[in-house]
Amino acid sequence: MAAAHAVSVRQLYRLCAAAGFSLEQWIIDQRLEGARRDLLDVAHRHRPIAVVARRWGFTDPSYFSRRFRQAFGSPPRDWRQAAPPASGTPAWWSGAGEP
Repeated sequence: MAAAHAVSVRQLYRLCAAAGFSLEQWIIDQRLEGARRDLLDVAHRHRPIAVVARRWGFTDPSYFSRRFRQAFGSPPRDWRQAAPPASGTPAWWSGAGEP
């Protein structure tokens, strides 16, 4: 990311801190959001949760499950089970929070 913007990694972290957010946390949040979308997506329903987690850079399933629950209020399995078979997004989904 730093190279894409022609800045050093240290400078990138400093810029993010000055803007009031943690680059590391932002990256984790983006990865969690991608995993959440995949868990709700019918096209990924056949993939085990651990595979979805790995696809988004989480190599430890326990860590992924803890972080997912912290971010979305429910474990990944519950999110997947709450998704309706055809739409990919549960009817209760309003953009944040738990099922």
